[in-house]
Amino acid sequence: MKRLIVLPTSRAGWGLLVAFVALVLAGTWPVIGWVNRATLVMGLPLMVVWSYLIIFACVAVMLVGNHIVERDDHE
Repeated sequence: MKRLIVLPTSRAGWGLLVAFVALVLAGTWPVIGWVNRATLVMGLPLMVVWSYLIIFACVAVMLVGNHIVERDDHE
């Protein structure tokens, strides 16, 4: 029987999985409801700043993931 889920085998892999899941959760409704207020941060609505933070954090997690994959010589 084939396994449908592939799990990480290293500590770095588990860390990236946790970071990715945290970012997905940061963009879901309960968190968005807490952040969606009429507050300005550096002249921008808090919701826009939160969106930018999630986008930049996603880029950072992907860069770290690419670095780990290149270091381990995986395909």
